[in-house]
Amino acid sequence: MKELLNQLGVVPAVSSHEEAFRRRLKDILALHVDSMREDALGNLIVTRTGKRTPSRKLVIDVPMDENGVMVSGFTDGGFVRFQTVGAVDRRTLVGKRVKMGENGLPGVIGMKPIHLSSREERKSVPKTDDLYIDIGAADRKDAESKLALGDVGWFTTEGGVFGKNLWKGKSLNSKIPCALAIQLLREKVFPVNCTIVFGAQELVGTRGAYGAAFSERPDVVLCLNGVPACDDPLTSAEKQETKLTKGVVLPVSDRFTQYDRTLFEQLRTLAQTNHLPWQIQAKSSVTGAARAYQRSRGGVRTVGLGLPVRYLHSPVEVASLDDAEAMLTLTRLFLENFD
Repeated sequence: MKELLNQLGVVPAVSSHEEAFRRRLKDILALHVDSMREDALGNLIVTRTGKRTPSRKLVIDVPMDENGVMVSGFTDGGFVRFQTVGAVDRRTLVGKRVKMGENGLPGVIGMKPIHLSSREERKSVPKTDDLYIDIGAADRKDAESKLALGDVGWFTTEGGVFGKNLWKGKSLNSKIPCALAIQLLREKVFPVNCTIVFGAQELVGTRGAYGAAFSERPDVVLCLNGVPACDDPLTSAEKQETKLTKGVVLPVSDRFTQYDRTLFEQLRTLAQTNHLPWQIQAKSSVTGAARAYQRSRGGVRTVGLGLPVRYLHSPVEVASLDDAEAMLTLTRLFLENFD
């Protein structure tokens, strides 16, 4: 797991610009899948033949994209104006290092320094218009010679273990599910015929999932994704629904999805009978690919497993590797008992 996270964590995968990440996945999976294709939206769709052919088609969806920034303009002084790609908390951006464009040009996100700002400015959350990226350019012409409008950038967060088997890094809500899917596909014996969708553009409207829902026409979908961990010291005890190290999350619903009750109960039973740590999430403010699959065609039975992630959708996230192992084990059990 740690080796895979180190490999995946350094590869940029900003939504709609997942090319480098897809190439890395193809290299890793080439010898472990029966078929592999890339669709028009950028999904990487692989199949694996198992011991059984179920009567219903099963798809496992894992997102592969990450938040980032996009060039939206330049100042006369050579600073880069930008907008975020995906929902990023603006409070977390100041001082973060990024790499920009095809050549990975280094940059730092800045704003008016504290000793030049007013008391009112210091009290408010900075708007994106109050931020800029410093790439060390001398002037506008110099900056425009290095970057173009629409170029994207990614955060350069270093991943690694800290604390008691915790992992820090960027975009763990996608990197860890991708690592788990790779681990499953690498296993010599696979339980059941299955399609795995490494989904593109999940953070900008679950667009990849909509395409895959129609091209793959699944009967059942299991979505693996990150969910917010609510165990920070400023959240009251009664609102701390999901916590790190307490196990895999079984979501009941989110903003746009009501998960299939029968499949949910099957996952809960598997977790209980196999003594896996698990926790329930009644309602999440975060949504993902599940909404696209569930609403496609005539409706698709959709269920999810969540990984608790602190500081979700910020440049630095934290998750428990023990929770990840629980997610992997429960996914394997679901496959073994499918149909």
